[in-house]
Amino acid sequence: MTFDDLKSKSMKDQLDQKPNGERDKGLRFLSSRRWYPAAMTLGILCLGLLVTVILLIIQLSQVSDLLKQQQANLTHQEDILEGQISAQHQTEKSSQESQWELKEMIETLAHKLDEKSKKLMELHHQNLNLQEALKKAANYSGIHPASNCPFQFPILDGVVSEETQLLMALGGWFSFDAPLV
Repeated sequence: MTFDDLKSKSMKDQLDQKPNGERDKGLRFLSSRRWYPAAMTLGILCLGLLVTVILLIIQLSQVSDLLKQQQANLTHQEDILEGQISAQHQTEKSSQESQWELKEMIETLAHKLDEKSKKLMELHHQNLNLQEALKKAANYSGIHPASNCPFQFPILDGVVSEETQLLMALGGWFSFDAPLV
């Protein structure tokens, strides 16, 4: 025996002995052959659990990647939807502005039409009054109403307007303020 053998033997003995001098039965019990199948079974179970954990981690990683992709797609779809909503609001706003402008134009045109109608009605009343005055003048002067030109003033032709001649025919006086031709 060599010194190294003694040294390793003495260390084994120290490990096998308890402080009170009794030998430890646990180390010798583990070195028996009955524990080999149990240890192998436990090792295989641990290896199986390790493989199962690794497979679950891979699946979890795939699911996590899929969730991230779905989140990105959802965010993209939300951005598109927000853009569409914004465009729809802009379209509605411009449509309302166009409707407001059209309403203003319609009101302006209706006001102008009303003014023109009033002027036309006024001219129509003036025309009726003038016809009535001509009828009275024709009855008063005794000229037949079927005559095309009841009053002729050849001396005034080309000097004063027909309107002035008509006023004179109705009994008006010629003045120097009368419009000239």
